Amino acid sequence: MITSLLSNEVLLTAVISMFTAQVIKIIYYYILEKKFNWIHIFEAGGMPSSHSALVCSLTLMVGLSEGFDSVLFAAVAVFAAIVMYDAMKVRAEEVGHTLVEVSTGGTLGVIMSLILYFNYFRG
Repeated sequence: MITSLLSNEVLLTAVISMFTAQVIKIIYYYILEKKFNWIHIFEAGGMPSSHSALVCSLTLMVGLSEGFDSVLFAAVAVFAAIVMYDAMKVRAEEVGHTLVEVSTGGTLGVIMSLILYFNYFRG
């Protein structure tokens, strides 16, 4: 089962994108605060949005692997839109994101997917 999960390129790319966003968050806040604060790797909210990175990466990878005209792509795209809307509007007063944080996270997810897909997964 672990081997199957680790060979799932779509899932792997989405998780790598999310993790990359969390690492960038540490660097971003180091620049702002002038000190390393490892707690940022566990935070929900902040710059960039790891939720947006994950769902945008997932959506693009599903499109690339299953086709952009597939039912699965449509379902994942709607799911991504709901997650990003929720991050900006519904949770904005608690630990939510600004439009810039969500957009940056989404862009990161797309870039990570393109890099991984075309350099490692494309057969």
